[in-house]
Amino acid sequence: MSYEKCVRIKSKPRYICDYEYETVPSEARKRWYIIALIWTAIGIDISGLYLASYLSGGLSFGAAVSVTLIGSAILSILAALCGNVGFSTGFSTALLSNSVFGLWGGKLINIMLSLSLIGWFAFQLDFFGEIFQKSMYYYQLFPDRLSILGFGMLLMTIPAIWGVRALGTLSAFSVPLMLVLIIIGIFLAAKNQSTVVAPLTLTSSLSMGNGISYVVSIWIMAVVVSPDIARYAKTRKDAILGAGIGFFVGNSIIILIGLILTHLVGSSDLVEIFFGIGLGISAIVILIFAQWTTNNSNLISSALGLSVVMRSVPRPVLVTLLALAGLGLACNGMVTNFTVFLSLLGIFISPIAGVYLAEYYFLGAQHIAQRIDTAKVVNVPACIAWIIGCGTSLLTSPEFSGKLTLTTVPALDGVSVSIIIYVALSSIMQKRLVGSC
Repeated sequence: MSYEKCVRIKSKPRYICDYEYETVPSEARKRWYIIALIWTAIGIDISGLYLASYLSGGLSFGAAVSVTLIGSAILSILAALCGNVGFSTGFSTALLSNSVFGLWGGKLINIMLSLSLIGWFAFQLDFFGEIFQKSMYYYQLFPDRLSILGFGMLLMTIPAIWGVRALGTLSAFSVPLMLVLIIIGIFLAAKNQSTVVAPLTLTSSLSMGNGISYVVSIWIMAVVVSPDIARYAKTRKDAILGAGIGFFVGNSIIILIGLILTHLVGSSDLVEIFFGIGLGISAIVILIFAQWTTNNSNLISSALGLSVVMRSVPRPVLVTLLALAGLGLACNGMVTNFTVFLSLLGIFISPIAGVYLAEYYFLGAQHIAQRIDTAKVVNVPACIAWIIGCGTSLLTSPEFSGKLTLTTVPALDGVSVSIIIYVALSSIMQKRLVGSC
């Protein structure tokens, strides 16, 4: 298979490119703080606040903080490892999947990743629509839901057409603004407490392991597709630091802020929290920027995956079509199935990272680059390892089965088992090939 360079297309007009078929050239590379800003911006989103309110209903404040920090640390380590793979090979997650899982196996994985990312896009858009609509009520404005979702979709789609470079510019502007507004919100919440608010009543029973699993699962998709952004790093240090710091800060900060606000205000209703502490229009600004950067990333990675499967369709067209599909899903309501969706992501997506981590760190990094032009139709050991990893996560997930306990974090179970199985199967096959020669 030969991948044409999108920056030089002789027989076709130029189109907006995100280096979907090639390695990123040196002039487009970024330093670690830009990579970290991108991930931090992606991590600051409404879903993190929703997760904070859910954790507050099932764990004490101290336990909720602990599971947030532990889960974010696990994500940070995995992201640094996956980001290093993206930098070293220069390939997007879609190209990595083709190399590791085979041409048809990679297509299956890329389609699954793209569909999952669009599901995530729909969730984020639905969060945006729900909170934006509630916020407008405080100003006696009653826009219909479809108009709000359509506005949000357009806002989140336009920069995604330009790819990672536009996301980096947007993140450099939005992250400081969001952090300043959020810090002001915490200050106001603490200052306006005229009386001591009673502790939140626990509405559900949540174990530490289950809480950590939700914290990991909320960003496990981003970990798997982290090579999409890490390939833009100037050096290996930039890739590892950018992913490691960005994931830890980006994932933990918004959940921790949500935990603090729910306990200061004594409510888990996000709109009530923001307006109760006097943020008003600032809360809407936070909402817009938070979802803007996050859903840009979802569209960028989803389109990168499908662009390798559907090479005849320009990537900007794919971005637009995927955004419309996400809008359709959001219109049908997604928020009510949030925790189930998180569990499914941990089960079916995390083992993908396990397989390509095993390929790079245990079986030889050079294999990934060598196979990009000579990949098999299906890499059977990789596909088997992914299936067994998914099965293990399913068995260890309290949401679905809970018949097995390993690390108490199903997503981490899937990654670990897929690594072990793939290394073992590849070693067995290699010994058989050597023995037959």
